[in-house]
Amino acid sequence: MTTRPHDIADLYLAPLALHLDASLERLSGKSPEELDLEVAMVTNREPKGAADRREALLDTVTHLVDMQGWTASWHVRGLHLAHDEHSMVLGIPASLRTYLQA
Repeated sequence: MTTRPHDIADLYLAPLALHLDASLERLSGKSPEELDLEVAMVTNREPKGAADRREALLDTVTHLVDMQGWTASWHVRGLHLAHDEHSMVLGIPASLRTYLQA
């Protein structure tokens, strides 16, 4: 059964998901060194360790994005978007998965 939007945040899911997916796609073509540089330039910090790298890459992907009440976090399958009881996961490219696991 199709779930109808409950509020304005639900209506913004499609444009938000498309924007974040485009960010993931843009970052997927970068080498680990280029990703390190991109993350450092966007977040103004150099990640130390896997947990910091995950947080910094999430900040890079969502940088200057009006999340419209949605939250983003990492999930085993990719980028998890959640709002109230609604959620979805955007898959991430292998290069970003490798970057996060390094």
